[in-house]
Amino acid sequence: MEDIAGLVERLRSRRWEARKAAAQHLVKIGPPAIPPLVGILSDEDPDVRLVAAKALGWIRNASATGPLTQILQDEDPDVRRAVALALSMIGDADALVPLVEALSGDSSWHVRAAAAEALGSIGDPRAIPGLVRALGDSYLDVREAAVESVARIGQAAVPQLLDALEGENSDMRCGAARALGMIGDPTAVDHLLQALKDGDPSVRQAAIEALGRISDSRAVGPIADALKDESSPVRYAAVKALERIGDPEALGALADVVKDKNWGVHWAARRAAERIRSARPGP
Repeated sequence: MEDIAGLVERLRSRRWEARKAAAQHLVKIGPPAIPPLVGILSDEDPDVRLVAAKALGWIRNASATGPLTQILQDEDPDVRRAVALALSMIGDADALVPLVEALSGDSSWHVRAAAAEALGSIGDPRAIPGLVRALGDSYLDVREAAVESVARIGQAAVPQLLDALEGENSDMRCGAARALGMIGDPTAVDHLLQALKDGDPSVRQAAIEALGRISDSRAVGPIADALKDESSPVRYAAVKALERIGDPEALGALADVVKDKNWGVHWAARRAAERIRSARPGP
């Protein structure tokens, strides 16, 4: 096998295929390759810094965490994103503070989304406030990453998500509802039922989907009422939630929705009713 120094030098090749092959060899070598890879994190070529950061991430060794966090403010956003994703693969809690700062302050939404993903991989509850704030980010990809990550952290996030569910930012309310559904905590049911009255249809839809995931029978009546919502996506979400809960008490309301003017809702209601009936125990 080619020596480490030679492989590191090949990372400076102008040919992407050569750089990729060298990086793959260095990853196979593992921890002994970390010091020379760290050494080129300061290379003047951003492509070299980027591939070095990726290789360090794939090696997945916590000794690279400190050097990587030091270049999380690199002038090149692609390098910063590669660093955040590398830290996600390593999963070391020592990267938490720099990642939270990147999530809240980086000018690139690509970097913010990668930072949110990394915080979810680390799973430290100290990241919850930053992730909840990111539920209101102006970019969808950042919000999606924050939802997934805060849900991965789990139960510890519930109190702050409940607060966000009542906040002024509709994107944050929507994200909070989705995360609560992913966590599946029954204590969120009453709060999600209140969210069914939200003025924003995307929040009502997210609350219904969350209630469907939690599958608490207390939600059947309120979700059935949402079958009359003026928003067809909300009505569709209500049908699917009732199907998921599977309570025969919803059959009467679903029968009315079969007449819905929206064909997607109409057919979803027919399928939901059939599946609920087929799941009922025989006489």
